[in-house]
Amino acid sequence: MKSFFSRLLRRSWYNRIQVLSDLHLEIGQQYASFTFPSIAPYLLLAGDIGRLVDYDNYLAFLQAQTSRFEAVFLVLGNHEFYGMTYHDALDTARRLTDEPCLARRLVLLDKTRWDSPHSNLSILGCTLWSFIPDDKISVVQARVKDFKKISDWTPAMHNSVHAEEAAWLREEVANLAAAQLQNPRNVLVVTHHAPCLEGTSHPDHADNPWSSAFATDMLASGDWSLVKTWVFGHTHYSTDVLRKGVRIVANQRGYVMLLSSDPYRSKRHESNDFDLAKVITN
Repeated sequence: MKSFFSRLLRRSWYNRIQVLSDLHLEIGQQYASFTFPSIAPYLLLAGDIGRLVDYDNYLAFLQAQTSRFEAVFLVLGNHEFYGMTYHDALDTARRLTDEPCLARRLVLLDKTRWDSPHSNLSILGCTLWSFIPDDKISVVQARVKDFKKISDWTPAMHNSVHAEEAAWLREEVANLAAAQLQNPRNVLVVTHHAPCLEGTSHPDHADNPWSSAFATDMLASGDWSLVKTWVFGHTHYSTDVLRKGVRIVANQRGYVMLLSSDPYRSKRHESNDFDLAKVITN
């Protein structure tokens, strides 16, 4: 009996994940100065942690986390690609996973499925670049810096990668659903861009003509009933809501200047309730 409860407690512990995104440590090179408590076995970084072009500083930040967490999961945000080409940034991110100082504790979620060795937790992760409709391309291109900051990035590439990642994600969820009777899993999806428009950004931004650069209504079609939680970033709006039966979670810091009176929270109105100790149990 004691052994049973020990296993149960152990499994429960390994379903706990600390969630942060949009730290934007590239502003004032805050990679070394930004700190937060470690209160779960796993850390999930849902993109826009910094820029991969700041490789040494970015690596040092990750090393500080892999020394405290058993695994660190990284989804690439759009800012990770700034100052590089899309494919060069991907290659650089993959290089991080081979860094000896990270002790194989970094998991890059780039169309990646990860199964916990300690519980029935499965994590599916990718950037999930959004879908930009043809009639919104001009306004998005004018308002969103990605097309200037990522060397070779175009709306056509943006939509092409979205289609590829969305198809991968749907297929992985379908595969997990098909095997659920034989191999039941608790499924957590992590993307940088938001999986729905409603409730994922500040209400002031709800009807912006460039909203398609930040979110795609993935939940509007397909069967997502197997997904327990979906974590996202990108919108600088922290939230924890239920949409179509899926728990939608974001814990986003936003832009914080180096000498800010509160180094942990953005003063911009779009940031809402960023929590250094945000933990989800999946």
